[in-house]
Amino acid sequence: MAILSKQLPLEIWMIIVEFLESKARVRSLRALSRCCRALACLCQRVLFRDLHISRGYRGFLLRRAGALVRLEEAFTQSPHLATYVRKVRYAIDEEDSENTTVQWILNQLTDSLSDVKVEYVSKISSMPYLDWDTLDARLRSSIMHVVESPRLKTLSLSWIKNMPMSIFVSLSSDLTTVKLEGVEVKKEQDLDEIESTNSDSTPRQVDLAQMTRRLPHIKSLHYYDHDTGGVLASRPFVFDFEELQFLQISWGNVPQCALGTKLIKAANRLEGLACAGKYPQLLWLYEEPLMADELFLYFYAVDSPEKSAAGLAKAMLDYGLDVNLTSLMVGLSHRTTSPTIPDPDEDDLFLGLIEEFELLAGKNAVKYLMVHFDTTQEAHDMLTGCLSRFDEVIIREAFPHLERFELEIWVHYSGPNYAPYGSGLEDCWAERNRAQCQGVSAIPGLRSGCLVEIMCAHD
Repeated sequence: MAILSKQLPLEIWMIIVEFLESKARVRSLRALSRCCRALACLCQRVLFRDLHISRGYRGFLLRRAGALVRLEEAFTQSPHLATYVRKVRYAIDEEDSENTTVQWILNQLTDSLSDVKVEYVSKISSMPYLDWDTLDARLRSSIMHVVESPRLKTLSLSWIKNMPMSIFVSLSSDLTTVKLEGVEVKKEQDLDEIESTNSDSTPRQVDLAQMTRRLPHIKSLHYYDHDTGGVLASRPFVFDFEELQFLQISWGNVPQCALGTKLIKAANRLEGLACAGKYPQLLWLYEEPLMADELFLYFYAVDSPEKSAAGLAKAMLDYGLDVNLTSLMVGLSHRTTSPTIPDPDEDDLFLGLIEEFELLAGKNAVKYLMVHFDTTQEAHDMLTGCLSRFDEVIIREAFPHLERFELEIWVHYSGPNYAPYGSGLEDCWAERNRAQCQGVSAIPGLRSGCLVEIMCAHD
């Protein structure tokens, strides 16, 4: 074994540690941390920076319990390790109300947390929510301990109902990114009042309008699956949206659209807008869609036989997006619009999108345009024969700045024993669809493409 003739400077070892971190080589970092105290400190900061407490699944219950016990022993023997944790992802398990180990670990995490994600993943798809009131008071206190960390910058909560509004009033003023999916708060008699808790745990009422704390200046908000029971139902807002740059919000009924309008009006620096319908999964693929100098709009019209894209052009023109918007992505779905095969002579497979493009003709600065269809095999067969309508509206005069157009189609198969992957069927369909848009492809200086992906029932 080779032996170094000279001791390497600590700075070189720091570079090695950073390299191992980028490669996610946990075993190497553990081995390196045992070399000397100086390296131990460097490696421990990396090893304990992110803490993920997953929920227990069948076959993994003992593994989760063992990992929690080892982590408890590590924090007990070396309390400073808990101070290195900056990011926590905690998946609540139904049994955690009786799991004092989980509660103890969460309580050891210090004020240094910057990113917290608390989620619930139900074992029963028809019952997606976890009722906050059913949790043991000790577990609720432990969750609040990490959520209300004073230096928190990013918070993500998923599928919890009956959360007290007092939690959101007590959030860090440094908070800039909030992601709330399926989170419902307790209904109050007066929306201007919220329940708070003092030192002796006695509930009291606080008037939001009289609060003097500095509200978190939110720059990125992801707000899904809410109607009137969400955090933003109260007035005034518990967050400051003057610096809001990117907004993703549910869009599918009157209350949701009304809230989206109010948020857009409250934001003076909005750079990105993503409107999701019933299925926001597609938006997750574009978690970071913004470029530094781009404005991004995503309108996802889902499961409606009506012209659910209606209003898109008006929204863009009313809020000045026709000047600044350079990237536009539109998602449409046929998956549950009708139990029968759609008739292209009676059903608008574009759900009103063609009319919206006609209204935008010559009044936009779009450089990148993408249209996504989430459809069935039967609807796709009908859709292929209608794609030539794009040639009528996507012309140079209508989109004078357009540089790139992409057509993406997800075709959902429910038939048994079908294995299309590698069969070439996707490429065949993509080529057939591309041939229907020859006019768009012929526009000088325009790059265009078409992608078809077959989604089996088990996807």
